[in-house]
Amino acid sequence: MDVFRKSLKAYIAAMILFIAFTAILAAMVTFTGFKEEWTFAGLIVSMTVSAMLLGYLESRVIGKRGLISGALSALIFVVLILLAAEGVFSDMPEASKHTLAYLLPVAGGGAGGIAGVAGEN
Repeated sequence: MDVFRKSLKAYIAAMILFIAFTAILAAMVTFTGFKEEWTFAGLIVSMTVSAMLLGYLESRVIGKRGLISGALSALIFVVLILLAAEGVFSDMPEASKHTLAYLLPVAGGGAGGIAGVAGEN
């Protein structure tokens, strides 16, 4: 049960970080000259940084196989975000030229997982 609670805390921390970065991005688009065409890239960057944190924390909980645990937890994180976006906007992002961009957060989660296992020693 302790592993589940620590894992849940990791997901909550990553989600809070993602929401904070998204709010900062929204403020930048609203109040500065930040181009709206760059918002998808900004969301991918914020998702990647959050997934790196999640991969790091999750691999610290598991303690081994950092690449796999980090990438898998980041994949679940990305799916949760996409499902939340579908629930809010009633529109699932379609398969387009941006679909491969969602692999960046998964790779970031894997990198965070490697760092988490390496930092444990």
